[in-house]
Amino acid sequence: SWNIPRTPAWASRPNHPRSGTEISAGGAEVAVSFIVFRWGAGKIPIQYDAHSWGSEEGSTVSNRFIKLFFDGAVHPRLGHDYEVLSVFVQHSDEFAGISPEFLASLCRGRTVCSLYFLWPIQGQQTYGDKQPTVAAYVDADPFFQLVTRMEACGIPTRWPHPVQLWKSLTSKDWVPAMCVAPRLHVPLTTRVAKSLVLADPLKAARNALAAIRLLQEERQSDFSYAGPKNSDWQPGKPERAVAKLGYSYEGIDVKMVQGEQNLAEAIYSLMTQPGYQNDCVYVQQRVNCVHLEARCFVVDGKVVDALFTKFDRIDAAGYVRDYDKADSGAQAMRKWFFNDQVAWQSAMDQIQLLSHRWFLWLLTQSAEPTVSVRIDYMLER
Repeated sequence: SWNIPRTPAWASRPNHPRSGTEISAGGAEVAVSFIVFRWGAGKIPIQYDAHSWGSEEGSTVSNRFIKLFFDGAVHPRLGHDYEVLSVFVQHSDEFAGISPEFLASLCRGRTVCSLYFLWPIQGQQTYGDKQPTVAAYVDADPFFQLVTRMEACGIPTRWPHPVQLWKSLTSKDWVPAMCVAPRLHVPLTTRVAKSLVLADPLKAARNALAAIRLLQEERQSDFSYAGPKNSDWQPGKPERAVAKLGYSYEGIDVKMVQGEQNLAEAIYSLMTQPGYQNDCVYVQQRVNCVHLEARCFVVDGKVVDALFTKFDRIDAAGYVRDYDKADSGAQAMRKWFFNDQVAWQSAMDQIQLLSHRWFLWLLTQSAEPTVSVRIDYMLER
């Protein structure tokens, strides 16, 4: 369930009066005011892969998803006792001119909160009608400054997460930090500064591989370690790795590589893409065998639904292509787990346990419990 905590009425705050401005003509009080930030550049429509996202749900920035959000979650709980103030964003320069105090003054809700259906990235290609861009991609720096100002005004973020947690997840900063926590099952990961990649890609790749090998040796020397080992590199064999960027979505900036030379080429190509401003690239051990991926939807620390997928191929450039999707868990078990019910049940039990552990980690990032999050697991029979 989605629990919206009550906040003091804006009328009780002299700096943020509810209604009564030259624009707002007053009106009946409502339970909740939703300030919704969404994409508004009409010439650049939102597009998504319905096979991957779901034909009914749509991507998390799409009009379909926003409509489903209100029709399926808000209206059944509040009826018509709410209002929506929509802020349509066309390019990233607009964030600096948005006043949280002014938006708050237009709201009539006893509780006021914000929802952000946008994807922050580190790049200059986020300016809507001003130059070619991908719909709903916005510049992370001015965007998160806006979210911070909104929260500083006392308007909490209810989608997707409070700003400090959102930054950690979107940037992928959590990945190298948690890869040394055995109970969370994250493949060993390091970061490589952009300056090192540009100066000498091969040396940067060599440093990354050496760092991960040192981490692996340390973990292997710990006889109490009981976590997964199927991403470990074998002596004398080329290192299987993944190079990826933070502030990236839908697997766009993820490359599968093998060996030092391929890794050098991958990190250099990722770091020199036009318009990108990422300050580092992540290098991670690649799991040796993945029979399928479980995209789990976790509510209050428990898995309530899952989407089971498997990528069919990796192209010559190292990018994942052509996802296959199962219609149900039973079908996924038959297709990719060879109908091994014992192994499948063990995998589901491990997913529930890990989801609970990640729920506890989320509490370290935000004291207010994270209501919902998607966690992706790689499964091997």
